[in-house]
Amino acid sequence: MEKDERFIDIKPDKQDIKEILNWLKDDINNKGEGFYNNKDIIEESFKRGNSITFKNGNENIGLVTWNEVEGMLINIDIFVIHPSYRGLGYGAFYYNAISDFFRDKGFKAVKLFCYPHTSETFWKKMGLIKFPDCGYTEHELTYYGVLVDTASTVYISNMDKIELWDVEPYEAEGTNPRWTWYVETQKGMLLYPIIQPCNCNWNLRWSRNGVVLKEKKVKYFINEYNELYYSNFLYIDKLKDMEVEL
Repeated sequence: MEKDERFIDIKPDKQDIKEILNWLKDDINNKGEGFYNNKDIIEESFKRGNSITFKNGNENIGLVTWNEVEGMLINIDIFVIHPSYRGLGYGAFYYNAISDFFRDKGFKAVKLFCYPHTSETFWKKMGLIKFPDCGYTEHELTYYGVLVDTASTVYISNMDKIELWDVEPYEAEGTNPRWTWYVETQKGMLLYPIIQPCNCNWNLRWSRNGVVLKEKKVKYFINEYNELYYSNFLYIDKLKDMEVEL
């Protein structure tokens, strides 16, 4: 069986980055678009240790750069494959590899802007989802992906229910929630967390066996021990510290 020479290098050196910039420069000269215009971002990400190169043997055939957000979210700035290797499955291989890397580091989700716009099809194939309209200035080609298993959206009897509306509380009355999760807990900790892009002013409800335990705007649903909102994402991994108002 032939050895697979594809791998990621989590600690690239200056020569690796120089090699990638060289073919990025050729790419933009040939096609009139590309990531070479982001040369400063690439070099700064390398200095911060926020870059990974994609290798095929000794050849650098791709790059990802990113920013970390509050220890939970990865904002991918650049994800690029050498022109000669595009459309051959390398992108999927390397995205899965960096997903494993970020997951092992404890991150829960990734977010990115589809550039070029033709990459949207690729990101959909990778399971990423278009960012919902949260009332903020996110571009319509912003996508996100969840890196971990999350709470069930399929009904489970005798489980606490969390519901989220994509409107404020005064608009939610008499309407159905946009998202619903059935959460399993163990000593107040969710076996699987809830991760969802949202607006901090949207309506959030926690109920048990038909009894509403708490219902507020996302930003008021928390207390000092239980932060739920990270860079436009709702993240719930525990219920034990929430103040219940019956």
